[in-house]
Amino acid sequence: MRNILPFIVIVSLIFCSCSRDVANGGKSAGRGGRDKNRTLTVDGYLAKHSASTESYSADGALLPMDQVEVKAETSGKLVGLYVKDGQSVSKGMLLAKLDDSELKANLREAQAKLDYAKKQDARGKALYEKSSITLESYEGLQASAAEAEASVELIQAQLNKTEIRAPFAGKLGVVEVSRGAWMTSGALLATLSDVRSLKVEFTVPQRYASSLRLGGTVSIRDDERSLSANATVRFLDATLSETSRTRKVRAVMQNPDGKFLGGSFVQINVPLANANVRPMQIPAEALTLDYKGAYVFVAKSGKAVRTYVETGLRTPISVAVESGLSEGDTVIVTGLMNMRDGSNVKIKDIRNAMHYEVNE
Repeated sequence: MRNILPFIVIVSLIFCSCSRDVANGGKSAGRGGRDKNRTLTVDGYLAKHSASTESYSADGALLPMDQVEVKAETSGKLVGLYVKDGQSVSKGMLLAKLDDSELKANLREAQAKLDYAKKQDARGKALYEKSSITLESYEGLQASAAEAEASVELIQAQLNKTEIRAPFAGKLGVVEVSRGAWMTSGALLATLSDVRSLKVEFTVPQRYASSLRLGGTVSIRDDERSLSANATVRFLDATLSETSRTRKVRAVMQNPDGKFLGGSFVQINVPLANANVRPMQIPAEALTLDYKGAYVFVAKSGKAVRTYVETGLRTPISVAVESGLSEGDTVIVTGLMNMRDGSNVKIKDIRNAMHYEVNE
């Protein structure tokens, strides 16, 4: 009897253990089934076209197409002043004249020496052809003629510097000197500006840096003077500023009537969206990436449907979807960690689109 009792105890323990395993196995299977068929309660967002991504407003400045400080290239007394403040001038027009009497005397002397050297060169050539002088002597005469010609050219260049001419057509600012003044090399006569066309300089933030194209059009507005016009993009900086993370842009606008003033601050409206593509703004957290590209989950008939999209501009809180969605699609924005293609979903709340738009 004593030998049978231990055996009965061992059998009883084994039986209880098996009973618990069976019971636990049944419960685990039950949870697995419920997890597989459970419905996720999520928030949705109704996709719709938004105008907020179609343009960007920036501050800019108008600059003359060409602007230069007209200065004297040499020193001398100003003996002729042929322009006045604010005068319009043509390219090459003589603006002022410095005293050139000494240079003209030097030029006459150099010209006489050149004439003599040329005659000597001609005689030397004839004598050399008759073998009356050596080649060395003839080459010396040629060198003297060339030296005399160079002297004439040098003085002529110095004479040209006594004339101050307009490098391009434009309008003068204030004339800074008067007739009879002594001008040193580099002294300012006036500032010349070409304002028939104007350059428009502005910057766009990094997220919009790739939206502009050379030859594209931006609109210019001077609110203080109630003026507006269009400008054509001519320059896009190849890099972003390291300090502000912005891209420098330059556009050109025509200003034939001179209504716009160089140096003015203006508002630039930069179109960002393709006229044939109307993107839709969705919350940034709704977008996921995999090896195929960007996708979102769209709620359709109680199921989550994985939908691949093409995106455009992106901000920290919103993404512009250019294709892949239809207006009115319900984009799922919560519960994405547990979301799978085909998961059962129930929309608890539809979020307000205004929460995700950026007002620049």
